Amino acid sequence: MRPYRIVSFFLALIILIPLLIVPAFVGFSLSNGKIHLDGFESPDDPAELLTFRLLDIYYLFFILLNVFPFMLLVFWSFGARISHWWKRKKDDTEMIIERSPDIRGTSLFGDEKFPLVSVILPCYNESRYIGRAVTNSYRQSYRGPIEILVIDDGSRDGTWSIGRIFKTSMAKRTVKIFHKENGGKASAIDFGIGRASGKIIITSDGDSEMHEDAVRELVETFRRYPDAGIVGGFVSIKNSYKGYLTRLQQLEYHITQHMIRMNQSEDGSVLIAPGPIFGMRTDLSRHFPPIDRTVVEDCDLTMSILPTGFTTRSTYRSVSRTNAPETWRDWFRQRRRWIYGQFQAWRENRWHLRKNPWGLYTYFTWVSTSISAIMFIIGLLLTSILVFTGRDYYNFVEFISLRAAMVFLLYLTLRSAILLSYRDTAKLLHYLPLKIIYDMVNGLLTGYLYIMYMTHVGVRVKWGHREEVVE
Repeated sequence: MRPYRIVSFFLALIILIPLLIVPAFVGFSLSNGKIHLDGFESPDDPAELLTFRLLDIYYLFFILLNVFPFMLLVFWSFGARISHWWKRKKDDTEMIIERSPDIRGTSLFGDEKFPLVSVILPCYNESRYIGRAVTNSYRQSYRGPIEILVIDDGSRDGTWSIGRIFKTSMAKRTVKIFHKENGGKASAIDFGIGRASGKIIITSDGDSEMHEDAVRELVETFRRYPDAGIVGGFVSIKNSYKGYLTRLQQLEYHITQHMIRMNQSEDGSVLIAPGPIFGMRTDLSRHFPPIDRTVVEDCDLTMSILPTGFTTRSTYRSVSRTNAPETWRDWFRQRRRWIYGQFQAWRENRWHLRKNPWGLYTYFTWVSTSISAIMFIIGLLLTSILVFTGRDYYNFVEFISLRAAMVFLLYLTLRSAILLSYRDTAKLLHYLPLKIIYDMVNGLLTGYLYIMYMTHVGVRVKWGHREEVVE
């Protein structure tokens, strides 16, 4: 059990339960340069009282609709892990998939210990990175054969020419380069699937770099979970040195993948296998190829696999490093597509996600985030009005509710436990307080996009050279 999970269990008992018992008007106040733990009298001014109550409801709302459901799902996934371990202990033979009628009775490995693996690298204008991506795929420590399929999706730079330099055919490593008209990433992956010969297909991005053990660990995860249809890897950021924004995204990637995706994996219900690194059974990919009905093909594909009877898993041992946006403008453009695309993917797969605990949790997270964003904006406006109208409001501003302090402690402790588990994030721990503001910006963006989604207004997204309004 990893440290963050142990911390989660203790926090559920030490912080969450008392959080509902502590009175709203108990907290910390600043007086004569000293911090005092005392009570705070209920404001007489109706506007001040409304603001205080709004903030208090915000804390409780955050706890009841975010923290508690997440903790319950952590216990749920941990129970699933024990159940899986017990079944393997009772019967250590490889399971045979019988749930999907099209591939009934087929075994992924059969008598092969190291089956052929096909690595698909879709790329569009990746002349700067495609060489390194191919090299890293070629130098994998996996002992079996690997075929690397570079799919040039109508690039306008020298991607095609550079890719041809790596074209080779050897005993255990083959590199093939294909050129096609631009049709998007989903189209490029589907093109590669039609030409893949391996039993397992692994996709990455043209600007991503897989760790030398990435393929081996994905294959081992398929072996560990014979019922897995998709196995996602772990994504890290290779340009985190560029500035505070990329460092904050590095923290976000590690925290999100451990708090959400690894818990989903233990329950066999990963909702998003990341584009920079994930593997899929080839026989399954023939029946469920990536499609472009949403702007996030990896998310839509993963969600669509769940009702087939196959599980979706993830492993933090298979690592791929990718570039993150370095400016707020590029970050906003990327997140706008990612967040809105998840809404689209949930809509397309809602008929079975409504029965999935993690699917329901994800949807209610969007709802609660949107409500929290509205409450935050209203509270901020009320506070600004009261301060600028000259009312005696400073005592209230200087007061920090004990509930708020406990939520803040919960936030810092849980995330610190995760970040300290990794060398590349432990040294960025001092950015964690700044990440609170980052998360608030992300939450406000999620709330805004969810409102656009529910009202069918839609948003304009851009990726590659494509730009369109999606609903």
